[in-house]
Amino acid sequence: MQKGKIRLLTLISYRFLPAKLGGHLAHLYFHNFISEYLDSIIISSSDNEFAVESIHFRLYKVFRNKYLTYCQFFYLPNIFRLINKENIDVVMCSHPYLGLMGYIAAKFKNKPLISYSHNIESERFRTLNKWWWKILFYYEKWVMQRSQLIFFVTEEDRLWAINSYKLMEKKCIVSPFGININEAPTKDIVFRERLCNTYNIKSDDRILYFAGSYNYQPNDEAVEFICDEIYPRLLKLRSDLAILIVGKGLNKELRAKIDQTNGKIKYVGFIEDINDVLFSADLMLNPMLSGGGIKTKAVEALGNNIKVVSTVNGSFGLDRNACENMLWISKDGDWDQFTHDIILALDQPNAISPKFYEHYYWGKVTKRFSDEISKLD
Repeated sequence: MQKGKIRLLTLISYRFLPAKLGGHLAHLYFHNFISEYLDSIIISSSDNEFAVESIHFRLYKVFRNKYLTYCQFFYLPNIFRLINKENIDVVMCSHPYLGLMGYIAAKFKNKPLISYSHNIESERFRTLNKWWWKILFYYEKWVMQRSQLIFFVTEEDRLWAINSYKLMEKKCIVSPFGININEAPTKDIVFRERLCNTYNIKSDDRILYFAGSYNYQPNDEAVEFICDEIYPRLLKLRSDLAILIVGKGLNKELRAKIDQTNGKIKYVGFIEDINDVLFSADLMLNPMLSGGGIKTKAVEALGNNIKVVSTVNGSFGLDRNACENMLWISKDGDWDQFTHDIILALDQPNAISPKFYEHYYWGKVTKRFSDEISKLD
């Protein structure tokens, strides 16, 4: 690759600004931090709004219709012009959906094509019982096989793709979802006091939480497991606990189950200042049995020095060596062991290791990414 700052063009098919969900934040943080090492230019949809966030990359709002976005030949002239205008060195597809567009643009302009896989998309939709997952399997395989490098957010995804998509191991690299702090934060007791006062939590209660977006079936299932499996078992072991369910859109059926716990589980919805939770909680519950990729809320919790009790599925992508003794993992569906791990974790005075930030701090993640890009011919 040429000397000087490499110019990276990324294709993102959907709105990610303002960044609210984990995947949106991943795009924002990644491209902000990578801009220290290379020039980042993004082509995305016209409905992105970035008045709130501070961004360090350039964003072109090219895709103006969510259906035409996937009619990929329609936008190729725009892509060609931008590659010339911005003197692009590398084309990257974030997710496989615009892989055909990326491949043609890179091929015609003689640029390397790379892919960034936030999930194995075909597997994600297979687990959600979508009939067309097999079509996506072959398309995603086609895109990855034609990419010079493929970055995966988990080692599990990387190994799965090497085996299932018949990829060369040397071009498959782990680049995890990161965190934008580089050391354990100093927590102000003011946040905990405010949270306890707002939601009527006893000052000496241990605070557990689960956070997610509840238009996503695996997160709804996790809340159901908390209500039906975990809470009844915990209730037999100790009473000084408050469980918070954080995030918008929880359905009426699950709210009704929460109402039956006499305030021990509280649905708090969207919290404007997430530090109210991150600076207050003792432990994060991660009882996921489905859904692909890394569970970004678990990384966020660990980075904020919060212990995580998880199923195997929920732990995918978490580096156990970096997490050390802040992560407890039980077999999927073994709720007796999951509950036992909660009790063990609450009684341990552990703290997150500096190794965690070496692995997960966005500055470190993007430096490793840029080093790999610089090796391209």
